[in-house]
Amino acid sequence: MEIKNFMSTLRIKKDLKEPLNNRAKLDTGTQCNYKCSFCYYRDRLEEVTSLEVIKDRIDYLISMGIDEVDLSGGESSIHKNWFDILNYCNVRGLYISTLSNGSMFCNETFILDSFHHGLREILFSVHGWDEESHDMIVGRQGAFKKLVTAIKNAVRLRMIVRVNCTVTYDNYNNLDDFAEMINGLGVFEVNFLTLNYWSDASGMTKIDYNDITDSIKRSIDILNVGIINVRYTPYCFMKGYEKYVCNIYQHIYDIYDWNVALYDMDVDPIKYKESPIDVMYDKARQKRVHSYYKKDECKKCKFYSICDGLENGMDVEVHPEYGECITEVNYYRKGWYDI
Repeated sequence: MEIKNFMSTLRIKKDLKEPLNNRAKLDTGTQCNYKCSFCYYRDRLEEVTSLEVIKDRIDYLISMGIDEVDLSGGESSIHKNWFDILNYCNVRGLYISTLSNGSMFCNETFILDSFHHGLREILFSVHGWDEESHDMIVGRQGAFKKLVTAIKNAVRLRMIVRVNCTVTYDNYNNLDDFAEMINGLGVFEVNFLTLNYWSDASGMTKIDYNDITDSIKRSIDILNVGIINVRYTPYCFMKGYEKYVCNIYQHIYDIYDWNVALYDMDVDPIKYKESPIDVMYDKARQKRVHSYYKKDECKKCKFYSICDGLENGMDVEVHPEYGECITEVNYYRKGWYDI
């Protein structure tokens, strides 16, 4: 039996002490030179967003008080106006990060020029554990070699290097090998994203949360990095590893993620400046209710309030942990970013 997920948002307490996420996604368009098997935009990889539209988005984010951006697409670094985008971010005083497959940053001149134009952080997409697996998942031969070179280039420049690993049917059995490979690259943070089966990814083979999280836990035990996040995963599958769970409400305090209130860039700047934390919590509530659900047995679980639940369309057995309901979204993550 399913229950209305908005009920799980009613007792959540706002954390007024932890610093709020002040970074937003800067969407540069869905144009990309790879074709990852799990991509949400597989039918939109040729779409290019104009520089003027991107500048408007920058101005909007600044009007919201944002001072850090993650350039994201698609692959932002292949945009014909890449350096113009960096320059405008610089002029407007923004700290610049980008999400990347590494295909451009393997070129030493390109990454050095990007650094000189203000790029200070790269979130690399690493989905395989070796050359064969990664190239297969991203749909490009030679992608892994370029990616490893790009990561090493960024580390040499003393940039912050982070990694996203989208966990799918193609890689979940080899996350221990993934962790061993990552340990040798000088990475600061690893994010595991249990795949959302949305949009063009809706046809992907679904994996039971038990199988996904068993593999993720083994990888966590091996990894030697500053921060590890596990996103889009119910707490009851991460017992003993709860501090790594970072779902929608935890995004509000995840200083390296995109501000949950500005995912869609449809917030009134005046309302946002008057009460940013209220706007963030309201947006988190809307996203939880829209995309996730809880089963009847979840009602007595101590994670009921801080857990998003199961993704719509996923029907797996849950494992409630009974006890006093936790209502602070940062209960397990206090001081998580004091590194």
